[in-house]
Amino acid sequence: MNPALEDSMPIPESPKKALYLLVFFTSFSVLAYEILLMRLLSIVWWHHFAYMVISLALLGFGAAGSFLFLCFDRLKSNLDSWLLLLSLLTALSLTLSFGLSQKTDLDPLQLVWRGREWVTMLLTYLVMGLPFLFAGGIVGILLTVAGEKAHRMYAADLLGAGCGALAVVPALYLGPPWTLLPFLSGLVLVGAVGVCLRNFGVLKGSALLFMAACLIAAGYRVLPPTPQIHHTKGLAAALALPDAELEAERVGPQGMVQVVGSSTIREVPGLSLSFTLDDESRGSGIPPQKEIFLDAESLGPMTRFTGDRWELQHLDYTTMALPYHVRHPRRVLVLGSGGGRDVLLALGQGVSDITAVEANHQVSALLKGPYASFTGHLYSREEVDLRIREARQFMHSTSGPFDLIHLSLLDSFGSSAGGLASTEENYLHTVEAFGLYLSKLSDSGMLAVTRWLKLPPRDSLKVVATALESLGRTGKTSTPERHVLFIRSWKTSTLLLSKRPFSAEDISSAIRFCDARSFDLAYYAGMKPERANRYDILEEPYYFLGASALCSQQGRAFVEDYVFNIAPSTDDRPYFSHFLRLDKARGLFEHLGRAWLPLIEAGYVFIVATLAQAVVASGAFILLPLLFLRRIGRAGSRERRGQEKVLGTLLYFACVGLAFMLIEMALLPKFTLLLAHPIYSAVSVLSSILVFAGLGSLCVGKVQASWSRFLWVALFGITLWVGFMSLGRKELFAQIILWPLWARFAVTVGLSGFLAFFLGWFFPAGLRVTALSSPALVPWAWAVNGCASVVGAVLGKMLSISFGHSCTMIVACVLYLAAAVFYGSLAPAGRRP
Repeated sequence: MNPALEDSMPIPESPKKALYLLVFFTSFSVLAYEILLMRLLSIVWWHHFAYMVISLALLGFGAAGSFLFLCFDRLKSNLDSWLLLLSLLTALSLTLSFGLSQKTDLDPLQLVWRGREWVTMLLTYLVMGLPFLFAGGIVGILLTVAGEKAHRMYAADLLGAGCGALAVVPALYLGPPWTLLPFLSGLVLVGAVGVCLRNFGVLKGSALLFMAACLIAAGYRVLPPTPQIHHTKGLAAALALPDAELEAERVGPQGMVQVVGSSTIREVPGLSLSFTLDDESRGSGIPPQKEIFLDAESLGPMTRFTGDRWELQHLDYTTMALPYHVRHPRRVLVLGSGGGRDVLLALGQGVSDITAVEANHQVSALLKGPYASFTGHLYSREEVDLRIREARQFMHSTSGPFDLIHLSLLDSFGSSAGGLASTEENYLHTVEAFGLYLSKLSDSGMLAVTRWLKLPPRDSLKVVATALESLGRTGKTSTPERHVLFIRSWKTSTLLLSKRPFSAEDISSAIRFCDARSFDLAYYAGMKPERANRYDILEEPYYFLGASALCSQQGRAFVEDYVFNIAPSTDDRPYFSHFLRLDKARGLFEHLGRAWLPLIEAGYVFIVATLAQAVVASGAFILLPLLFLRRIGRAGSRERRGQEKVLGTLLYFACVGLAFMLIEMALLPKFTLLLAHPIYSAVSVLSSILVFAGLGSLCVGKVQASWSRFLWVALFGITLWVGFMSLGRKELFAQIILWPLWARFAVTVGLSGFLAFFLGWFFPAGLRVTALSSPALVPWAWAVNGCASVVGAVLGKMLSISFGHSCTMIVACVLYLAAAVFYGSLAPAGRRP
């Protein structure tokens, strides 16, 4: 070990194996907590808070590095005691921090209205980050004292974190995520056994650990981490209904599924106001229903069905019934069948060949199990073929052809209206997905897409733009506008995209359908303006004007000039519900004043708020130690260039931290398409990145000693991987998506692991050189890397939404290139790195 490092940072007396055990179990528990926190925030708020969880985790670790830099003189005299104290604090905070964060009463939807919510959000952000702060202290101390062996300790850290991520998926089958937190606390105590017994002896050490376990249990009892669901989510509203009762609950990796029953529940989205006035429908009414919720957001109703088609008459008075009146499909595919609304619609129209695709097996299990009788054994009927698969995966595997493919209201009205889905990946409404649907249609087949209505128009026009783009890519028509038929009610819109042009007879049928139900025609080829805006009258026929402009020769110019982002989403930028255009925001504000606030996508506001707080907090943690740089000269008597190395250390570790997180944040949504669920993607990508980066860290000592330009080799491997995934991912995923889930997991681990192996070289290589040249800068380098990663986690999400995943990874490659250039400035005077 370097003498300077040995003088200033003595190794604890505990056996080395005990220290490796401590860092392994600490990282295991903290990474598992990170993923459980993603699930908890999905229930309390919305699942796209994942970037916030990753950001606050890294902030905690970065802050720990800064505090170590400032306080190490006080800690080094008795590091074992400090390690034990931090272990106890980590174990206790894993159980208590989330419950404590629920007491801040944060309301994210008020961020654009009330300034104090920014302070509340910061407080919530910091409270949830306490376990990461204490755990970061443990890892930071052990990395600091490891010196030239830092790569081995770093490998134990990453391997523990990777194993923790892998263990979460099976653990989620055991119970709700908040019930697993005490077990993580127990694992931290297990990791601290060696340090505790070494310092206090067997008897006192065992008593101390037992008391700590009792304190954790008491804290869980007094301040249980039970999620308090946001009042605007559908579950909270449903439970407020008269005689409402939570009838069933299923918990698993895909989410928490709940069923609420109430005699007042009647949900028929966009039901025609003519329904109760029509003689034919009078008296049929709407059958009793129960509402299904996934992570407290509505998935739609389960409707009582006794087998009598007359009970389903109300569904014929929705815009979703349009395709059955335009043509008479005989083979229907329903994507995202959920509670069975679209399946019942098809049954009510006399269809005898229905394929229902549902990705969440917990939902289908409810309808085939305890609610089978209530729904008339819907998913066991002879006419219905239920497939438990993700929609894109099923589309690749089926040969079709289908006369009709239904894609209806896959997000809840609340999240759609509030712009809460603006940061959520949606691979079912991309150009590539629409092209896949078209390829599975019969010659007279249609794709029916129903969305919630927004004013000014956004969702509906984006569907039109996506449909036209997908038609254009097929190259099979010169008049794509003739393949589009578009209508709206007061709450929903339905677009039909036909494989062949709509005939005059088809148009006449659509007109009769709309007139009988007081629905407005929004567009068909050759439609006259006076046909639009007749029933639900708007100030202008906005939908007709927008769809007509999109279908004209000036369609691209209209998209570029429109006040919202209605450009077609793609698999590289699968954020269908992201409509905010920053270049138009100023004009909106000047024109509408504060009235423009409801038009902002709240999900994007959360990202901006988190980024602002991450920049302020991480900047403080990086800049604060600079006030104490005079200590660098005293830290090692042989070091003459301490302060000259500050800039090189800052730039190198900042570039590495930013680049690592940009790639990670681009990978998570990329593999969501392959693995069909965000939690599966998070687990597989995080675990493989951590494990293989750990393996890379283990190898970096030999590589660093053998190759003077080893970082350029790593940069070449990273760049090669990014280029391959940008150019060949579509074809590769199209083949792999048909494989079983375990095989797709294996491919994800392999692809991510190859990249992560090279990613794992940069940080430990820089840390080893810094330990040789400026040992007092080691904690600060850890802080710079961690705090840059904090910003990178949020910035990566913003870049992916605005420019796409591939662009985000290219930016990361440029940052790694800069890090390779700055690496030379870290070396001791007169030596090559």
